[in-house]
Amino acid sequence: MKKKVLFLSVLSSVLLADTYELGQVNIKTNINDINIFEEQITEDSISQQNSFTINDALDSISGINQDLQGGRGESTLYIRGFDARRIGVFIDGIPISVPYDGNFDYARFLTGDISQIDVSKGYSSVAFGANTMGGVVNIVSKKPTKTLEGNLKATLVLDSDAKVARHIESLNVGTRQENFYAQLSAAYSKQDHYRISDEFEGTSTQPAGERLRSENEDKKVSFKVGYVADDASEIALNYANQKGQKQQPPVADTEYAKNKNWDWPYWDKETISVTGQKNFESSYLKALAYYDKSKNSLYSYDDSTFTTMNTGKAWKSRYDDYSYGARLEYGLELSTNLLTLAANYKKDVHRGYDISKTDDSATLQERYEDHTISLGIEDSYTISKDFELLAGISYDTRKADDIYDTTTAYQDMLEKTTQHSVNPQAALIYTIDDSSKLRASVVSKTYMPTMKDRYSRKLGTAVPNPDLKSEHSLQYELSYTKRVNNLLGQINGFYTRVDDAIQSVVWDQNSSLKQNQNVGTFNHIGLELELTYKTNDLEVGGNYTYLKVKNTKDESVKLVDVPKHQLFLFAEQKFLEDFSLYGDMKFRNGAYEQKLDYSYVTNPSMTVFDIKATYKPIDSLTTEIGIKNLTDELIRYDMAYPMAGREFFASLEYTF
Repeated sequence: MKKKVLFLSVLSSVLLADTYELGQVNIKTNINDINIFEEQITEDSISQQNSFTINDALDSISGINQDLQGGRGESTLYIRGFDARRIGVFIDGIPISVPYDGNFDYARFLTGDISQIDVSKGYSSVAFGANTMGGVVNIVSKKPTKTLEGNLKATLVLDSDAKVARHIESLNVGTRQENFYAQLSAAYSKQDHYRISDEFEGTSTQPAGERLRSENEDKKVSFKVGYVADDASEIALNYANQKGQKQQPPVADTEYAKNKNWDWPYWDKETISVTGQKNFESSYLKALAYYDKSKNSLYSYDDSTFTTMNTGKAWKSRYDDYSYGARLEYGLELSTNLLTLAANYKKDVHRGYDISKTDDSATLQERYEDHTISLGIEDSYTISKDFELLAGISYDTRKADDIYDTTTAYQDMLEKTTQHSVNPQAALIYTIDDSSKLRASVVSKTYMPTMKDRYSRKLGTAVPNPDLKSEHSLQYELSYTKRVNNLLGQINGFYTRVDDAIQSVVWDQNSSLKQNQNVGTFNHIGLELELTYKTNDLEVGGNYTYLKVKNTKDESVKLVDVPKHQLFLFAEQKFLEDFSLYGDMKFRNGAYEQKLDYSYVTNPSMTVFDIKATYKPIDSLTTEIGIKNLTDELIRYDMAYPMAGREFFASLEYTF
């Protein structure tokens, strides 16, 4: 029996939705009713929860917790205990992490131009390439489906004293002609400040009330143009440019962190790419080429007045990094197999400059270059109508191409090295009946150390270690999914062992210095429960995550910032055709935090409620009013950096 290939059915279905299919990277299976490998955050979910940034949107997924790297002023997240450096983050299939350290600030990415976010927490496609040990997040942009369509949205945020704290505007406009489409998106966000919960009594560095130095600004513009052939083959050109700046709030509790008088004058990113897919009778060829540039600057001042740079701890620096790369993917459908072959190449270049405090001239201080190659193959084999076997394997290698470093300390320890890894994975899917499925998977993945892991002296407190090996993980997962009429439930149990974990330890040749070494072994054990019930007028649901991370070699060393228990609940009730009420609750408990004296404490539990009302006077106009953090809970992902208390918001959206 001859079947149409899976990718053709997906491409034809995309004509009925605004998802940019060329930006997706998915596991190919014959299971179409339930996606059991990826969790999807839709545009509707983002709007429902009023998630202004992608870290807010991801915070409602089981197994994911939001965090703040307070010393860098960056919002980040963990997936099943793995930090952001170990998570592959992509926009339309393009890796976007900063080449030097693998990090980036999730809060700099607004959600106005997003169609959906695909999340893989264990088993993921080998087509993504290297360094996906902690999972994959792929942010997929919009694609037009009508002759003329778009939306214009404005949101105003007030603090608990009814003072304007932030405003956000976004615009999307697109056109779909017979064989041509174009999409333009723009977004702007300006935060003047946020106000801390009234539970916060104030300290010597941070008074009660408005958070000091919490101003930031972000703006982004992007466009795509594409051509779709009669056989659904497609090619598109994409461009995105975003610019940001942010202040660095002071440490609010000096027991947990040293205060830094830092400022970030700019945080900019620019990406251009071309991607296309050619369809054949029973196969396809998909290609992507991209160039991604990241620039940011950091200023350190003498004191909290932020006016002078005269002491030794004052300086100006600039990172000017870029990556370019390509992906080639070939898919073939046979009688009982869906076969995918993929190849990735990525070149990373980091350039660090010292900026003169007197005339702003820039001097190159360091330049590092790497390239990464990943080759992978995966297959979905239909054993019978009830069983499907998936298997894949990838070979990844990262080679240091160039090292230029003007820091004289321990310069003789720097050398160009190469890391290799082989990553097999397998999954078995059992369709119990039309409404339930069982999945078991075993995944081997690695994390190859970044430039910063290998070379950083950490402002004179550490020595480099270019011989760092890759971290290795072995992940086991058992998942059960059940649908009963309007009710969908899923339970995931997982166990992960991480060997050769990179930790900063005392250097054996000088006890006053530290060095990154492969000395850790960690076990991640967890359970995720998910439940959703939906009718035409009512939607309720939520998820619960239990996670325990244990250092098996040294139990005195804890993984910080990851809660042991996390709960998310939500409900939305529609009244008539034009009015609805929505509310949600987030609870987290059991996250460790480390003080400056290296002792550990458990962060206080946090319970946060959000509510809103939505009214649509006409089909094209949506108005909303609501309250975030209804009870004015004191939110501290990092004990030294309190977050916003109660906030009121109102939004107006016009759709055409």
